[in-house]
Amino acid sequence: MTQTAAIDPRLFRQALGSFVTGVTIVTTRDPDGRPVGLTANSFNSVSLDPPLVLWSLALNSLNLPAFRDAGYWVVHILAAGQRDLSQRFASRGADKFAGLDYTTGPGGVPLLDGCAARFVCRAAFEHEGGDHAIFVGEVVDLSIDTAAPLVFHGGQYGQMMPAGRRPARPEDAEAGEFGRYFTGHLLGLAYNAAFADIRREYRRRGLRGSDYTVLASLGLGDGLTRDGLVSRAGNGGVVLPEDAIDRLVARGEVAVEGDRLHLTAQGRAQLAELVTVAETTQRQLDERLTPAEMALLHQLLEKVSGAPETA
Repeated sequence: MTQTAAIDPRLFRQALGSFVTGVTIVTTRDPDGRPVGLTANSFNSVSLDPPLVLWSLALNSLNLPAFRDAGYWVVHILAAGQRDLSQRFASRGADKFAGLDYTTGPGGVPLLDGCAARFVCRAAFEHEGGDHAIFVGEVVDLSIDTAAPLVFHGGQYGQMMPAGRRPARPEDAEAGEFGRYFTGHLLGLAYNAAFADIRREYRRRGLRGSDYTVLASLGLGDGLTRDGLVSRAGNGGVVLPEDAIDRLVARGEVAVEGDRLHLTAQGRAQLAELVTVAETTQRQLDERLTPAEMALLHQLLEKVSGAPETA
C-alpha cells in the first residue's frame, strides 16, 4: 500500500469547508419505534437507474445503531427558511421531535414538511468509510418544492442567489445607471415603496410621520415616560421631535398621567386602523417574494443596519 504524507486534520476540514453543500435532515425510526433524526451535509447522488443516494454518519454517533437497523430512512433537503430546524436537529441530547408536526412514511419514518426536496429511501447497503459509515438507499418516493435550498459553506449557513449583473461603477457609468445599483439609493426606493400606503393614510388623517412613530411606539408597550418614548423611537432609527407628543396630546390620542404617556381609546383606534394598512402592505410584499427570499431579505437588512440577527 502506498504511504501518503500525513494530512493536517484541521487544514483538511478547512479545505472541505470550501465546498458549498446543501443541508439535510435524515430521519428514521429506531427498533423501539422512536423517531430519530439528525442534520447532515454529507448527502450525494449515486445512480439514476436505479435511483440511489448516499449519506454518511460518524461511527461514534449515538444514532448509528438506529440507522443500521432501519429498513427505511428519509433525506430532507432543507429550504432557506429552515435554518432553525437544522440547528434543532444538529443539537445533542434534546428531543428533536418535541412539539414538531410531522407525518409518517414507509416503516413509520418521520416526514418533515416545508423542505426544498425530500427522498424516502429503502435501505440498500452500508459501506465502511474510515471513521464514518456510508449509507446507500434506493429512492422509493420523493417530493420537490420551489423553495430555494439552505446552503452551508465555510462553517456558515447561506442561501443561493440568482446570478445578476455586476454593480455599475461611478467611473464607467452614468450617474443614473450608477443610481440603479448604489445600495443606499435602492434601500431608499425600497423604504419609500414599503411605506407609501401607510404614509398616504396617516397624512390623510392629518398626521405626520413623527405622530405615527409616537402611536406605534406606545402601541408596543403603553405607559412610557417622554424619555422612554424618545429612546424607543431612536431604537427604530427615528429622531422624535418633542412637539409630536404634544400634538397628539392636543388631538386627544395620547393622555398624560403623572410622568407617563398612554394611548387613549381614540389613539388606540387610530393605531389599529393604521396597522391594518401596514399589514396589507406586508401581505403584498409576501406575495411578491417567496418565503426564502423574504428570509434572505431580513438577514441582509439586519446585516446592513447592524441589528442583531434574529435567528
